[in-house]
Amino acid sequence: YIYDMRDKIISDSQLAPYCTEEEKTNFSTALTSFENWLYEEGFDATKSVYIKQLNELKKMGNPIEARSHEAKNRPNAMAMLQKTLEKYTSWLNTSAGDENYAHITDEERNTCSTKCDSVSAWMYEMLDKQGGLAANVDPVVTVASIYAKNKEVTDCVSPIMHKPKPKPKVEEKKEEPAATEQPVTEEPKDETGAEPMDTSEPMEEK
Repeated sequence: YIYDMRDKIISDSQLAPYCTEEEKTNFSTALTSFENWLYEEGFDATKSVYIKQLNELKKMGNPIEARSHEAKNRPNAMAMLQKTLEKYTSWLNTSAGDENYAHITDEERNTCSTKCDSVSAWMYEMLDKQGGLAANVDPVVTVASIYAKNKEVTDCVSPIMHKPKPKPKVEEKKEEPAATEQPVTEEPKDETGAEPMDTSEPMEEK
């Protein structure tokens, strides 16, 4: 850590742009002091003592590394947020009057529009403030906060944008009552099963 950081804080292509001259001097002095301690009193020190001393150095080095990390990743994060805002703003403009989005209420559209406007205003404000700062000063906006804003606007607009259209109502068919069959009445049968007698009188021959 000592050798690595000592080289980085004097290299313009690494950490030098992200630390002040005072920080550079103080950190360099602390690194040298820790190195000397390692070869003298710290030679027989316990692991916990080494960790404690290292943490003290990192308190000075971490803010410098953080500025470097933020500066390198901020442009991409801002570009992503800007792209997200452009996508949702474009949808709000083009979907107005579109039959495919007729199920989205005016209140929902206003919610999306308000959120896009507020996040967009925040983005440009942060870009303006950050643009006026030197690289060796702690940033006013972090990459994490930019990602958080991107999630905030996405969580608000995306569910409304992808809200499914309601399914058309299907009229239920009423079942017609089944036709009732008339019962067939059978003529009573002679219980004996015999043929009925012919009671008609025979016609006389002339």
